Amino acid sequence: MKAFLAAVTALIALAALPQPSVAQDYPDRPINLYVGFPAGGGADILARFYTTRLQAILKQQVLIQNRPGANGGIASQAVAKSKPDGYSLLFGPSADMAGGKFLYKDRPVDPLTDFTMIAPINELGFTAIVKKDSPVNSVQELIAFLKNKPNANFASSNSMSFASAALLQHFTQLKLTHVPYKATADAIRDINGGDIDFMFADGPFAIAQAANGQLKMLGVTTPYRFARATNVPTMIEAGFKDFEITGWFMIMAPKGTPPNVVKILNEAFNQISRTDDAKEFYAKLGSIPLADTPENGTKKLVEDTERWRFIAKVGNIEPQ
Repeated sequence: MKAFLAAVTALIALAALPQPSVAQDYPDRPINLYVGFPAGGGADILARFYTTRLQAILKQQVLIQNRPGANGGIASQAVAKSKPDGYSLLFGPSADMAGGKFLYKDRPVDPLTDFTMIAPINELGFTAIVKKDSPVNSVQELIAFLKNKPNANFASSNSMSFASAALLQHFTQLKLTHVPYKATADAIRDINGGDIDFMFADGPFAIAQAANGQLKMLGVTTPYRFARATNVPTMIEAGFKDFEITGWFMIMAPKGTPPNVVKILNEAFNQISRTDDAKEFYAKLGSIPLADTPENGTKKLVEDTERWRFIAKVGNIEPQ
């Protein structure tokens, strides 16, 4: 009995000693970064920009796992169900993380309860565009044109594109016909063919097409002008005080990921985002890198979720 008590006492004493972190050697094996879009697309290109640099910082392989579908929802479900050990990360898009609950019924994950924020990565704007030879040269001229045209319409190629047009209709009280497209390039073809009046396209695509003379950019949805298109005003400058829509990507992990792992990853991603290399890379895309704390990333997620609530209301968006 005395021997038993002595053993129990020894175990209690051992438990009371400071224990090494379960992740003190993190990372000691490859990390998987889940991207909810196909290989070769914009999100995939952004993710690979980080993975190549992340490998050099962490001295460990970082693998892209493409899980396209449901606007990023399939990838987010995979990560939410993963072990919270820092080896399964999500390249989370705003449309899914902030807008998903308003776009899809019976959504199986909740970004605010099923994930741990690691770091915000970037911010991306959209821009109102018209055909290359359009007589319209400003947002105000576009509105006047749409008001005077019977059966005026607009295209969208994703939820952010549609949300931007929904806001414009809210602010102007315009009643426009929505024509959805699977690809922005197809919508641009019909805009230049005269079948579609305008659309909001993502900054990287619009900047490249405008540079080639394939379209006109009228106004951007970010509160700042694009670095590669400083002649194009913001929608706020065009007269719409609260017109702001920015897409973004944030790195997220399963809920319960150890704080020391979060710290390691946050510092690594922020280190990359602060480089001149990142700033130059994003400038070409009409975007800016973000480097911030997990707390501020969560704050932005909460704020944009409320913004999506407003967009869904004014745009009469019904969850599918």
